[in-house]
Amino acid sequence: MCSSDLFLSQLGALGPKWGHGAIDFAGSGVVHAMGGVAAFWGAKVLGARIGKFDKDGNPRAIPGHHIPMAFLGTMVLLVGWMGFNGASTFAATDFRFTVVIVNTILAAAFGCLTTMFVMWKKYGKPDPSMTCNGLLAGLVAITAPCAFVAPWAAALIGVVAGVLVVVGVVVVEQKFKVDDPVGAVAVHGVNGLWGLVALGLFADGTYGRSEEHTSELQSPDHLVCRL
Repeated sequence: MCSSDLFLSQLGALGPKWGHGAIDFAGSGVVHAMGGVAAFWGAKVLGARIGKFDKDGNPRAIPGHHIPMAFLGTMVLLVGWMGFNGASTFAATDFRFTVVIVNTILAAAFGCLTTMFVMWKKYGKPDPSMTCNGLLAGLVAITAPCAFVAPWAAALIGVVAGVLVVVGVVVVEQKFKVDDPVGAVAVHGVNGLWGLVALGLFADGTYGRSEEHTSELQSPDHLVCRL
């Protein structure tokens, strides 16, 4: 949601006065992490597909039936994400718009390549569907910090996201025995949370709140996408 009045965003001005409060530029937390948690429990309640787990509880791979369509869908999402993140500046006249777009593309690219190489190293060959998930993981992770970090940090965020999505898929299936057909929990849940943490780690203070602008940005008239 876009509001300066939501309670976590006020932690910097009220109560314990922790920094600038929680900030989520375009929704890594409020959209993706929340969706990932919902996906986990939805899959848990519905149960696994027939044949997903063997009699010992070990997961079996059920390959996608139309990989070219998965690639097409991923490319559509990549293009759409430019509007999703970029439009959160509320106007392309805001010069930070270009930084948002560059950071979004960088995180997606590095997430995609990192997942491809991790899968290649682990299983001996690249996995097309997981490569798509790596790209999406990078997009999810950069959604919160895209306006607040430098391009090098966006690339690093994408690299970490590319690793986390592989780890997340393995843990969800092998540890929690949850059948997640498209890796939604790892892509959106795990990397949505990583995006929120990454904002705090890598925000460089060149955009958004600063000491001289804090009072202005806490005005009810100034809307920022935050938790």
